[in-house]
Formats: sequence, C-alpha cells, structure tokens
Amino acid sequence: MMIGEVAKIAGLSKDGIRHYEKLGLITSTARQAGSKVYRDYDASVLHTIEQIRGAQHFLRLSLNEIGPLFKALEDTPPTDAQRLEYLKERLVVVRKQILSLREVEDHLSGKISRLRKELARARKLVASPVAGSECRDPGNTRPPKSPPRRTAGLGAYRSQQVQID
Repeated sequence: MMIGEVAKIAGLSKDGIRHYEKLGLITSTARQAGSKVYRDYDASVLHTIEQIRGAQHFLRLSLNEIGPLFKALEDTPPTDAQRLEYLKERLVVVRKQILSLREVEDHLSGKISRLRKELARARKLVASPVAGSECRDPGNTRPPKSPPRRTAGLGAYRSQQVQID
C-alpha cells in the first residue's frame, strides 16, 4: 500500500505515518516505479497502528514508551502473569492521574462558583442601586457605602443590605 492509502484508512496524515516510521513503530519497503522510489507498506501496519493508538488512548502511553514496549513484546512475548502485573501497574498510574484531574476539577468548579456569585451580586447592585448612590462598576465587589442617615423629617434612610451567598 502507498502512504496515502495507509494514512486514509488509518485516519492519520501522511506526516503521522512518516513519524511512526521514523520512531520505528512501523516499517515499509522501498519500491521502484520508473525513476521514482516509493515506500510500500504491508497491510499489517494497519493493525500495528490500531495497537499503537490503543496503547496511547487506553494505557496513556506516549509514542516513545510504545516503541520499546512493542520491541520487548516482539522479542519475548510476556506470560499471562507478566501482562497482569503490567496492567495492574498501569492501573495505579491511571488512578493517580484521575485523582489529580479531580483536584483540578474541584479547583475549577470552586472558582466558577465564586465568580458566578460575584457576578450575580454585581448585577444585583447595578440593577437596584442604593438611593443617592452613584452607579457601581460590575467588576467592583466591595459593598456600597451606606447613605447618610437623616434624623428628622422624612425618617431615617436604611442602607440596602447585600446578601452574600
């Protein structure tokens, strides 16, 4: 198969195929066609590419980690016990990554919640300003100053209270 056909079937770019070959993950043979030399790929590279992508996605391995692993598997196929041990080790790594991502998620969720409350408070202040006070900047989260109190005549003004959620 020509590189374009392999790329199309595998869902990769031609550069991606060349990169896999440069890393030694797949191989091709030179084929002479007139004065030009083309790379010819065996159909088995499609299976290899599928395995590479599975290792990247499911085992979270980098291409640099996959090469030596595939080479070792090719040289000495692992026993079932070795495969089990390897998968258990990968599971530990994945669980640590999940914990780390949950910490990031919690941090981001907390920030979003605080910002939503600040925006809601700012909108509320802009929508109904305290009598006699100037318009507030929605980005300003400080509470407004209380208006001066009057002791005679119209009664005392009460300052508007802002609820903090």
